[in-house]
Amino acid sequence: MSWEAALGAQAVLTGFAAAFVYLLLRRQRRGFGTLEERAMLRTLAFATSTLRALRSGLTRASAGQVLPAVAEQAAAEGVALYGHEGLLGFHPRSTGPAEAHRLHVGTEQPAVLDALATGRLKLVDLHPPDGETCELRYGVVAPLIVLERPVAALVTYHLQTPGPAALRIASDLAELLATQLRLQAADQQRVALARSELRALRAQISPHFIYNTLTTIASFIRTDPDRARELVQEFADFTRRAFRTQGEFTTLADELIYVRQYLQLEQARLGDRLQLRLHVDPEVLNATVPTLMVQPLVENAIKHGIEASHGGGTVEIRAEDQDDECLIVVKDNGVGFEPTRADNGGALANIDGRLRQVFGPGYRLEIQSRPGHGTTVQVRVPKYRPGVRAS
Repeated sequence: MSWEAALGAQAVLTGFAAAFVYLLLRRQRRGFGTLEERAMLRTLAFATSTLRALRSGLTRASAGQVLPAVAEQAAAEGVALYGHEGLLGFHPRSTGPAEAHRLHVGTEQPAVLDALATGRLKLVDLHPPDGETCELRYGVVAPLIVLERPVAALVTYHLQTPGPAALRIASDLAELLATQLRLQAADQQRVALARSELRALRAQISPHFIYNTLTTIASFIRTDPDRARELVQEFADFTRRAFRTQGEFTTLADELIYVRQYLQLEQARLGDRLQLRLHVDPEVLNATVPTLMVQPLVENAIKHGIEASHGGGTVEIRAEDQDDECLIVVKDNGVGFEPTRADNGGALANIDGRLRQVFGPGYRLEIQSRPGHGTTVQVRVPKYRPGVRAS
């Protein structure tokens, strides 16, 4: 399952849960609901709680969090979770036979290892050590399959031979837990991909820009040493900000500070050929945006619009408050281009992909450009999105 499909499944589950709870609350005026509705509500609550507990993966700590809820759902005397390295947790449904079995947990490990190797459901006859007794006689071992391989196994314990219903319950619970782990793996994959794309974008800082900046600083050393010192400081801050360890997201205010440093270096080089217009609504300064989203847009405007124009031109940057969204526009009156032909080493495609990935397909770069008529690039981002926070 791709991370897009996994996150889509999570969204469907969450939406279904919300709609079901809403309808159930409306019916409470006539009563709490049918037995089937109450059972469904318990199942949804179980799915929600396990998803939250397994968000960081399956560990001893998270196993301890989910097993009490699993025991209630399993209708078994007790439950356990095993990983490839051994027991992660055991939980008796109540005191009695299952609590006594705590002394013998591990006798089923050969069957667990077999289930982890084959990915198949197994029924195991529990045999306590010689001279000891245990009322629990059978265990159902159900593997958790994530990315087409068994990563763990759920064991349910029974006093008697489990029937088809008990086998189905164990299998379905294992599948539900595996789905939660797939969502967690998909989220990790999303974060890793975003970080990889961010590293790629940082690596695209143009050597030509660095050479031009250093050349400009060198020229000011002879004519205006104070200005040269200021530019050296700006260049140092700019490169430090570009390559420092930073999260996937930042505030628009921080992003604009980075843009300002870049523009100061470019204005020192281009002089009167580069004019700037900046308008930012204060309400959007705290909006969270993907790191390195605006600066590459400004760089493209200068590189492909202003520098290529004989008389230079103007770059306009706007960030507007539009209800629950922020509209960001970078516009130039330079030479213009065919949108498919001018992309700073793939930077625009990189930004477009990150926007869609984080906020959904409705959020993307929109480019309008024609040769001789300048270029306008705009993007909308939500001012707030759950789970998206500046680092």
